[in-house]
Amino acid sequence: MSVFNALTTAVSGINAQATAFTNLSNNIANSQTVGYKADTTAFQNFVAGSLIGSTASADVSDSVSAITVQHVDKQGTPTSSSNSLAAAISGNGLFVVSKPTGASNTSTTQFQDRSYFTRNGEFSQNNQGYLVNTSGYYLNGYMVDPSTGQLNTAVSAINVSNITYRPPQTNTISLTATVGTMPADTAKYDSGDAQTYTTAPVTVYDANANQHHVALTWTQSSTNPLVWTASAYDADGKGTIDQASNTYNVTFNSNGTLASVTDSSGATVGSTTTGAAVTLPITASYGANSTQTMNLSLGTIGGTSGTIMAASTGTPSKSAVTSLALNSSTNTLTENSAQIGTSTGSNQSYMTSPTAVSGVPVSMLWSQTSASPPTWNVSAVNASTGAALSGTSTITFNPDGTANAPPTSIAATINGTAYTIALPTMTNAASPLLTTASSLGTDTTALTSDAVNAGSYEGIQMQSDGSVTAQFSNGASQLVGKIALANFANVNGLNAVDGQAYTATAASGNAVIGVAGANGTGTLSVGYTESSTTNLTSDLSALIVAQEAYSANTKVITTADTLLQATIAMKQ
Repeated sequence: MSVFNALTTAVSGINAQATAFTNLSNNIANSQTVGYKADTTAFQNFVAGSLIGSTASADVSDSVSAITVQHVDKQGTPTSSSNSLAAAISGNGLFVVSKPTGASNTSTTQFQDRSYFTRNGEFSQNNQGYLVNTSGYYLNGYMVDPSTGQLNTAVSAINVSNITYRPPQTNTISLTATVGTMPADTAKYDSGDAQTYTTAPVTVYDANANQHHVALTWTQSSTNPLVWTASAYDADGKGTIDQASNTYNVTFNSNGTLASVTDSSGATVGSTTTGAAVTLPITASYGANSTQTMNLSLGTIGGTSGTIMAASTGTPSKSAVTSLALNSSTNTLTENSAQIGTSTGSNQSYMTSPTAVSGVPVSMLWSQTSASPPTWNVSAVNASTGAALSGTSTITFNPDGTANAPPTSIAATINGTAYTIALPTMTNAASPLLTTASSLGTDTTALTSDAVNAGSYEGIQMQSDGSVTAQFSNGASQLVGKIALANFANVNGLNAVDGQAYTATAASGNAVIGVAGANGTGTLSVGYTESSTTNLTSDLSALIVAQEAYSANTKVITTADTLLQATIAMKQ
C-alpha cells in the first residue's frame, strides 16, 4: 500500500535529516577547533523496484539515506599563534603522531604501535621533552643520532630533553702571528741565526664531535732567512697528522709579508698574486674512519696582517711550546719545558713540539690523570701517528707545583735505537713545573679555529622545512630532528578518530611518510595554526534547510497517519 511506503520513506527522511543535522552541529561546534575538517552530507535514495508492466517513471521511491562526506584535503586558513612551536601545513600532508598507551612514568612514555595522522599542529613541550598537541597526540619525526649527528631513518616521537651541545666539525684554523724577525744583515746570516716558533695548541673537533688539539711549528731555513718550514701536528698525541704531507715551505717578501707557499714536493700551493688568500690543507685522522681536512689560513699574499715576519728591531711572537734537544753523539734527548700546566687544573695535557730523530718526529706527551693530588703521566710518542716510543712514568705533584721524587729521565726506543730522554727539573720550588697561577700565560690567540665554545641548552625552534633545532647560549644551533609528514592516495578515505586525528584504511591506502616537501606534503608555516574549515554562514543556512526538511518529513508522517485512520474508519 502506497500510504505505508510514504510512511516508511518519511521515517528514512527524518533519519537522513538527523544525520545532516548531526554533521552540521558537529561542524558548528568545532568552528574554532584547530585542524578540524568540516564534513558535508550527501543524500541517496533507494528504489523499491519497477512495477511489472509499467514504465520506468512508475518506479516508487522506498527510502532515502544520508552519507557523511569527509573533506580532509580541504586547506584551512593559517592563523597566527603566540605559540612558537605551533605549525600549520601548507599542502596536502598530515602530521604523523603517536598516542601513549597510558603505561608511563615520570621519565618515559610508552606508545601504541598504531600510527595516527592529524592537521592539528598546535604543539607544546611537555615535562618529558615530547612535543604534544592540544588533543594529546605526540609529534613524530626523524631524530638525530647523538653519536653520529645523522638523522635516523626510523620515525619516532620527537623528544627535546637532555640535549647537549654537539660541536660541528672544524673546517678552518687561522694563524695571526709574527713568526720571526728579519736578520739585521742578510749577507751575514748563517745556520746559527735560524729561528723557531711554535704556537699554542688550538681546539678542533672531528665529525663525531670529539675534541682534539692542533699546533704549528715554524722553522727558519739555515740558508735563506725568508724561507720557513711550517708543519702541523696533533698536540694530543692521539690522532694522526702526517708530518710529510702536512708540511709546507713558506717564503716571505723582504718587507715581511707572505710571498708564496710550496708543499713538500716543491709544488706551488695557491696563487702568488698580491691579495690572494693563503690557505693550506691540513689532513688529520682521528680513528679508523674519521679523516678530515682543515683549511689553515695564513692571511694573504703581500698582506700586513695574518702571518708575517717583523723587521730586525721588531718583536716576534713567543713560542708557547718547547721541543726536545737532540744530542746524536750520546743518543740523548733533553726536555726543557718550563711549565706544563697548572697545579689546580684538571684533565690537562701538554705536548712538546716534534723533534726529528732518525726520521721520526718525537714529542713528550704529558697527560693529567688526577686533580687531587695533581697526577700526570709522561711518555715519548711519535708526533705523526701517536704511537708510543717509551713506557709511561707517573708523577705526583705537590700543591706548590713541585713533584715528589720524580724520575729524571725516561728510556725510549726510536727507529730501533735506544735513547735516554732527560726530563725537566721538577723539584725546584722557585720554578715549579706546574704553575700555581690560573693559566700558563701563553698566547692562545695566535692560532684560532672556527670551533664554537660549548653552550648551555636554551630551547628549540622549528623551521619551515620541518627541522627542529636546539638553541644554545653561545648563539649556536644544532639539528635535533625533522618532523615527519604523511600523504595518502585518498586522504578523504581516512578513518576519523577523537582529537582531529585519523587512521589509515583500505580506502585511503597506506601512508607515504617523509620530510616536509616530499611526496607532495608541503611546507610548514611556523607560528601558525590551521583554522577549522567550518563555514558558519553556509552551515547555518543548511541548518535551516535541514530543519524545514525534517519538519516536512514529520508532516508526511502525520498526514499518512491521518490517511491510515481514515482507511480503517471505512470498514467500521
